[in-house]
Amino acid sequence: MTTATDLIAEEADRFADALRGPDPSAPVPTCPDWTVEDLLWHLTEVHEFWAGILKDHALTDADVEAVEAAKAPRPEGSGARLELLERRERATAALIDQLTARGDTEDAWSWFSADQTVGFTRRMQVHEAGIHRVDAELSANLPVTAISPEVAADGLDHAVAVMWAGSYDWVPDWAQTEQLATLTLAPEDADPLEVVIERWWGTRPRDGEEFSQLLARPAKGHDDADVESSSHTTSLPHATARGRALALLLWVWGREHALDRMTDGALTVDLSGDEEAVGHVRGRVAQGMD
Repeated sequence: MTTATDLIAEEADRFADALRGPDPSAPVPTCPDWTVEDLLWHLTEVHEFWAGILKDHALTDADVEAVEAAKAPRPEGSGARLELLERRERATAALIDQLTARGDTEDAWSWFSADQTVGFTRRMQVHEAGIHRVDAELSANLPVTAISPEVAADGLDHAVAVMWAGSYDWVPDWAQTEQLATLTLAPEDADPLEVVIERWWGTRPRDGEEFSQLLARPAKGHDDADVESSSHTTSLPHATARGRALALLLWVWGREHALDRMTDGALTVDLSGDEEAVGHVRGRVAQGMD
Protein backbone atom coordinates (compact mmCIF):
# COMPACT_ATOMS: atom_id res chain seq x y z
CA MET A 1 0.00 0.00 0.00
CA THR A 2 1.33 3.43 -0.96
CA THR A 3 1.57 5.71 2.06
CA ALA A 4 1.28 9.49 2.17
CA THR A 5 5.02 9.70 2.71
CA ASP A 6 5.61 7.48 -0.34
CA LEU A 7 3.43 9.81 -2.40
CA ILE A 8 5.46 12.86 -1.38
CA ALA A 9 8.68 11.15 -2.47
CA GLU A 10 7.20 9.89 -5.75
CA GLU A 11 5.65 13.23 -6.70
CA ALA A 12 8.80 15.16 -5.80
CA ASP A 13 10.96 12.86 -7.91
CA ARG A 14 8.56 13.16 -10.85
CA PHE A 15 8.58 16.94 -10.38
CA ALA A 16 12.38 17.05 -10.55
CA ASP A 17 12.55 14.76 -13.58
CA ALA A 18 10.18 17.06 -15.48
CA LEU A 19 12.31 20.12 -14.72
CA ARG A 20 15.62 18.70 -15.95
CA GLY A 21 14.92 19.60 -19.58
CA PRO A 22 13.13 22.94 -20.05
CA ASP A 23 14.87 26.31 -20.19
CA PRO A 24 15.34 27.44 -16.56
CA SER A 25 14.14 30.92 -17.54
CA ALA A 26 10.95 29.68 -19.22
CA PRO A 27 7.67 30.77 -17.59
CA VAL A 28 5.48 28.36 -15.63
CA PRO A 29 2.05 28.39 -17.36
CA THR A 30 0.12 27.94 -14.11
CA CYS A 31 2.30 30.36 -12.10
CA PRO A 32 3.03 33.13 -14.62
CA ASP A 33 5.20 35.15 -12.23
CA TRP A 34 7.58 32.18 -11.87
CA THR A 35 10.24 30.71 -14.10
CA VAL A 36 11.08 27.01 -14.22
CA GLU A 37 14.02 27.70 -11.92
CA ASP A 38 11.74 29.57 -9.49
CA LEU A 39 9.45 26.53 -9.37
CA LEU A 40 12.37 24.20 -8.68
CA TRP A 41 13.60 26.50 -5.93
CA HIS A 42 10.13 26.75 -4.40
CA LEU A 43 9.61 23.04 -3.76
CA THR A 44 13.22 22.72 -2.61
CA GLU A 45 12.86 25.42 0.03
CA VAL A 46 9.42 24.12 1.04
CA HIS A 47 10.85 20.68 1.79
CA GLU A 48 13.85 22.18 3.57
CA PHE A 49 11.57 24.36 5.68
CA TRP A 50 9.19 21.63 6.81
CA ALA A 51 12.02 19.18 7.42
CA GLY A 52 13.52 21.84 9.69
CA ILE A 53 10.22 22.47 11.47
CA LEU A 54 9.88 18.78 12.29
CA LYS A 55 13.56 18.18 13.08
CA ASP A 56 13.68 21.09 15.53
CA HIS A 57 10.27 20.26 17.03
CA ALA A 58 9.16 23.82 16.27
CA LEU A 59 6.04 24.91 18.13
CA THR A 60 6.23 28.72 18.27
CA ASP A 61 6.77 31.59 15.86
CA ALA A 62 10.20 32.09 17.42
CA ASP A 63 11.06 28.47 16.60
CA VAL A 64 9.96 29.08 13.01
CA GLU A 65 12.12 32.19 12.73
CA ALA A 66 15.12 30.14 13.83
CA VAL A 67 14.43 27.57 11.11
CA GLU A 68 14.13 30.30 8.49
CA ALA A 69 17.31 32.02 9.68
CA ALA A 70 19.28 28.80 9.16
CA LYS A 71 18.22 28.47 5.50
CA ALA A 72 21.04 28.46 2.97
CA PRO A 73 20.76 31.05 0.17
CA ARG A 74 19.32 30.23 -3.22
CA PRO A 75 21.91 29.18 -5.81
CA GLU A 76 22.47 31.63 -8.65
CA GLY A 77 24.24 31.55 -11.99
CA SER A 78 24.68 29.07 -14.81
CA GLY A 79 25.01 26.03 -12.54
CA ALA A 80 22.01 26.86 -10.39
CA ARG A 81 19.65 24.27 -11.86
CA LEU A 82 22.01 21.34 -11.28
CA GLU A 83 22.74 22.56 -7.77
CA LEU A 84 19.03 22.96 -7.09
CA LEU A 85 18.22 19.50 -8.41
CA GLU A 86 20.76 17.99 -6.03
CA ARG A 87 19.59 20.17 -3.16
CA ARG A 88 15.94 19.26 -3.84
CA GLU A 89 16.82 15.58 -3.57
CA ARG A 90 18.48 16.15 -0.20
CA ALA A 91 15.60 18.32 1.00
CA THR A 92 12.97 15.73 0.10
CA ALA A 93 15.01 12.97 1.75
CA ALA A 94 15.27 15.06 4.93
CA LEU A 95 11.52 15.69 4.93
CA ILE A 96 10.76 12.01 4.39
CA ASP A 97 13.10 11.06 7.23
CA GLN A 98 11.30 13.40 9.61
CA LEU A 99 7.82 12.32 8.55
CA THR A 100 8.82 8.67 8.90
CA ALA A 101 10.10 9.27 12.42
CA ARG A 102 7.09 11.25 13.68
CA GLY A 103 3.46 10.35 14.24
CA ASP A 104 0.54 12.33 12.86
CA THR A 105 -0.83 13.28 16.28
CA GLU A 106 2.42 14.79 17.54
CA ASP A 107 2.44 18.54 18.03
CA ALA A 108 4.14 20.62 15.35
CA TRP A 109 3.88 24.22 14.22
CA SER A 110 1.87 25.00 11.09
CA TRP A 111 0.47 28.16 9.52
CA PHE A 112 -3.07 26.73 9.89
CA SER A 113 -4.33 27.61 13.36
CA ALA A 114 -6.88 24.78 13.48
CA ASP A 115 -4.29 22.00 13.07
CA GLN A 116 -0.88 22.16 14.75
CA THR A 117 0.22 18.57 14.19
CA VAL A 118 2.67 16.52 12.16
CA GLY A 119 -0.34 15.10 10.33
CA PHE A 120 -1.10 18.52 8.90
CA THR A 121 2.38 18.73 7.42
CA ARG A 122 2.15 15.22 5.98
CA ARG A 123 -1.20 15.89 4.30
CA MET A 124 -0.22 19.35 3.08
CA GLN A 125 2.98 18.09 1.52
CA VAL A 126 1.22 15.29 -0.36
CA HIS A 127 -0.93 17.84 -2.14
CA GLU A 128 1.73 20.52 -2.52
CA ALA A 129 4.07 18.03 -4.19
CA GLY A 130 1.31 16.75 -6.47
CA ILE A 131 0.13 20.18 -7.56
CA HIS A 132 3.66 21.44 -8.23
CA ARG A 133 4.42 18.25 -10.16
CA VAL A 134 1.52 19.23 -12.41
CA ASP A 135 3.12 22.67 -12.77
CA ALA A 136 6.42 21.04 -13.69
CA GLU A 137 4.93 18.76 -16.35
CA LEU A 138 3.08 21.67 -17.92
CA SER A 139 6.27 23.75 -17.89
CA ALA A 140 8.08 20.95 -19.71
CA ASN A 141 5.21 20.55 -22.21
CA LEU A 142 4.67 16.99 -21.01
CA PRO A 143 1.38 15.12 -20.60
CA VAL A 144 0.09 15.54 -17.07
CA THR A 145 0.19 12.38 -14.97
CA ALA A 146 -3.09 11.56 -13.22
CA ILE A 147 -3.62 11.67 -9.47
CA SER A 148 -5.63 8.77 -8.04
CA PRO A 149 -9.32 9.42 -7.28
CA GLU A 150 -8.73 8.86 -3.56
CA VAL A 151 -5.85 11.34 -3.37
CA ALA A 152 -7.70 13.80 -5.60
CA ALA A 153 -10.78 13.66 -3.36
CA ASP A 154 -8.65 14.31 -0.30
CA GLY A 155 -6.88 17.14 -2.11
CA LEU A 156 -10.23 18.70 -2.98
CA ASP A 157 -11.30 18.52 0.66
CA HIS A 158 -7.94 19.97 1.72
CA ALA A 159 -8.34 22.84 -0.73
CA VAL A 160 -11.69 23.83 0.78
CA ALA A 161 -11.20 22.95 4.45
CA VAL A 162 -7.62 24.20 4.76
CA MET A 163 -6.43 26.35 1.86
CA TRP A 164 -9.65 28.31 1.46
CA ALA A 165 -10.73 28.18 5.10
CA GLY A 166 -7.23 29.16 6.24
CA SER A 167 -7.71 32.58 4.64
CA TYR A 168 -10.08 33.46 7.47
CA ASP A 169 -7.09 33.58 9.82
CA TRP A 170 -5.90 36.66 7.91
CA VAL A 171 -9.14 38.65 7.92
CA PRO A 172 -8.46 41.78 10.03
CA ASP A 173 -10.56 42.43 13.10
CA TRP A 174 -11.84 45.71 11.61
CA ALA A 175 -13.31 43.94 8.58
CA GLN A 176 -16.93 43.14 7.90
CA THR A 177 -18.10 39.94 6.21
CA GLU A 178 -21.17 38.94 4.26
CA GLN A 179 -22.40 35.69 2.77
CA LEU A 180 -22.79 35.78 -0.99
CA ALA A 181 -23.51 32.31 -2.35
CA THR A 182 -23.25 28.58 -1.82
CA LEU A 183 -21.42 26.00 -3.92
CA THR A 184 -21.73 22.25 -4.18
CA LEU A 185 -18.58 20.51 -5.38
CA ALA A 186 -20.04 17.31 -6.81
CA PRO A 187 -17.32 14.87 -7.91
CA GLU A 188 -18.49 11.84 -9.85
CA ASP A 189 -16.18 9.56 -7.87
CA ALA A 190 -16.30 11.00 -4.33
CA ASP A 191 -18.65 12.53 -1.79
CA PRO A 192 -19.93 16.07 -2.44
CA LEU A 193 -18.64 19.08 -0.53
CA GLU A 194 -20.84 22.02 0.47
CA VAL A 195 -19.16 25.42 0.46
CA VAL A 196 -20.17 28.95 1.45
CA ILE A 197 -18.74 31.88 -0.54
CA GLU A 198 -18.33 35.10 1.45
CA ARG A 199 -16.67 38.48 1.16
CA TRP A 200 -14.74 40.56 3.63
CA TRP A 201 -14.32 44.26 3.19
CA GLY A 202 -13.45 47.39 5.11
CA THR A 203 -11.28 50.45 5.51
CA ARG A 204 -7.91 50.01 7.19
CA PRO A 205 -7.86 52.47 10.10
CA ARG A 206 -4.20 53.43 9.89
CA ASP A 207 -4.24 54.72 6.31
CA GLY A 208 -7.80 54.63 4.98
CA GLU A 209 -7.06 52.03 2.31
CA GLU A 210 -10.13 50.11 1.12
CA PHE A 211 -10.12 46.32 0.90
CA SER A 212 -12.52 43.73 -0.52
CA GLN A 213 -11.78 40.04 -1.00
CA LEU A 214 -13.72 36.84 -1.55
CA LEU A 215 -13.58 33.98 0.95
CA ALA A 216 -14.80 30.39 0.98
CA ARG A 217 -15.07 27.62 3.55
CA PRO A 218 -17.00 24.44 4.26
CA ALA A 219 -20.66 25.08 4.99
CA LYS A 220 -20.46 22.81 8.03
CA GLY A 221 -17.97 21.25 10.35
CA HIS A 222 -15.34 23.98 10.65
CA ASP A 223 -15.49 25.82 13.97
CA ASP A 224 -18.08 28.58 13.40
CA ALA A 225 -18.52 27.61 9.76
CA ASP A 226 -22.08 26.39 10.37
CA VAL A 227 -22.76 29.89 9.18
CA GLU A 228 -25.75 31.75 10.63
CA SER A 229 -28.53 29.33 9.77
CA SER A 230 -29.39 26.69 7.25
CA SER A 231 -32.47 28.67 6.22
CA HIS A 232 -30.28 31.66 5.39
CA THR A 233 -27.70 29.74 3.39
CA THR A 234 -30.35 27.90 1.39
CA SER A 235 -31.76 31.27 0.32
CA LEU A 236 -28.42 32.35 -1.14
CA PRO A 237 -27.64 32.04 -4.86
CA HIS A 238 -26.31 28.54 -5.52
CA ALA A 239 -23.91 26.96 -7.99
CA THR A 240 -22.78 23.38 -8.59
CA ALA A 241 -19.46 22.22 -10.04
CA ARG A 242 -19.45 18.70 -11.50
CA GLY A 243 -16.68 16.50 -12.81
CA ARG A 244 -14.25 13.86 -11.66
CA ALA A 245 -12.52 14.54 -8.35
CA LEU A 246 -9.25 15.12 -10.19
CA ALA A 247 -10.85 17.67 -12.52
CA LEU A 248 -12.37 19.57 -9.61
CA LEU A 249 -9.09 19.38 -7.71
CA LEU A 250 -7.11 20.92 -10.56
CA TRP A 251 -9.76 23.57 -11.16
CA VAL A 252 -10.07 24.62 -7.52
CA TRP A 253 -6.27 24.78 -7.18
CA GLY A 254 -6.08 27.04 -10.24
CA ARG A 255 -4.59 24.38 -12.55
CA GLU A 256 -7.33 24.44 -15.18
CA HIS A 257 -4.59 24.50 -17.86
CA ALA A 258 -3.95 20.83 -17.06
CA LEU A 259 -7.47 19.58 -17.79
CA ASP A 260 -6.91 18.95 -21.48
CA ARG A 261 -3.33 17.70 -21.04
CA MET A 262 -3.97 14.56 -18.99
CA THR A 263 -2.32 11.28 -19.94
CA ASP A 264 -5.66 9.47 -19.58
CA GLY A 265 -7.63 11.95 -21.69
CA ALA A 266 -9.08 15.41 -21.23
CA LEU A 267 -11.09 16.27 -18.13
CA THR A 268 -13.88 18.81 -17.77
CA VAL A 269 -15.57 20.82 -15.03
CA ASP A 270 -19.21 21.81 -15.47
CA LEU A 271 -20.08 24.89 -13.39
CA SER A 272 -23.77 25.78 -13.44
CA GLY A 273 -26.40 27.47 -11.33
CA ASP A 274 -27.49 30.98 -10.46
CA GLU A 275 -25.53 33.51 -12.49
CA GLU A 276 -24.60 35.52 -9.41
CA ALA A 277 -23.30 32.44 -7.60
CA VAL A 278 -21.32 31.28 -10.64
CA GLY A 279 -19.66 34.69 -10.79
CA HIS A 280 -18.68 34.59 -7.12
CA VAL A 281 -17.31 31.05 -7.46
CA ARG A 282 -15.25 31.98 -10.51
CA GLY A 283 -13.98 35.00 -8.63
CA ARG A 284 -12.85 32.94 -5.65
CA VAL A 285 -11.12 30.37 -7.83
CA ALA A 286 -9.41 33.17 -9.78
CA GLN A 287 -7.94 34.59 -6.56
CA GLY A 288 -5.83 31.46 -6.28
CA MET A 289 -4.46 29.80 -3.18
CA ASP A 290 -2.83 31.94 -0.50
